[in-house]
Amino acid sequence: MTTNTPAPAPAVAPFPTAGPAFDDERVVIRPWPKVVFLYPTFLGACLCFLLAMLGVDSRTLGNSFMALLCLNLLVFSFDFSRIKSITLVIGFIAVVLGLLWLDTKWNVTGFLGRLFSGIDIEMNVAFYGFLAAFLGLLLVLVFVNSRFHYYEVNAREILHHHGYLGDITRWSTDGLEMNKEIYDMAEYLLLRSGRLIFLPANAKKAIVLDNVLKVNHIEARVNDLLSHVAVRLDQRPGPG
Repeated sequence: MTTNTPAPAPAVAPFPTAGPAFDDERVVIRPWPKVVFLYPTFLGACLCFLLAMLGVDSRTLGNSFMALLCLNLLVFSFDFSRIKSITLVIGFIAVVLGLLWLDTKWNVTGFLGRLFSGIDIEMNVAFYGFLAAFLGLLLVLVFVNSRFHYYEVNAREILHHHGYLGDITRWSTDGLEMNKEIYDMAEYLLLRSGRLIFLPANAKKAIVLDNVLKVNHIEARVNDLLSHVAVRLDQRPGPG
């Protein structure tokens, strides 16, 4: 006589939990000082130091490095908005076309060539080496400081880590608003940087984070984090 053993009931899948671990549900945001935008000068000084040691013409190196330094300081000193950047590009094109037209009547390019060929800026190996070492040390100190001064956004709150003793300021993410601004096109091209503005409901003033690197990526991660939190809250099961 055979006995029919009843088949075991299928296991009921548990309701999904709140998601990954707490440490996985956070976005770290580090605002940087404007000195990080001097990295082209640092790289140029390193390159010129090596080329000067190899005996490359000091005048060529000096003129090239000074042009790089002037352009970098220009980006460092002014904010180039979209309108200002477009205006500068159009103005530059207009100046070039104007010079080409004037060159058909007068030898303008020849005069400018003689003028610029008279520029003779020379630096020695020690100058490039010292400047590269100083800027490198400055960037290292800025990097170390960023390990102690940063913001963290998680599912429940915004935390501002500041000070070398681990001080923390907290704001709730309930009713949080976030805005992004790319106010300087030159700095955005250098490091994809921009400004993030958080408006917590329980804060007296906005939290403004300047010079956030890869700002579009950071914004997308914060939006994804907060949207997933909202979806999980909406899917929370009701009373049985």
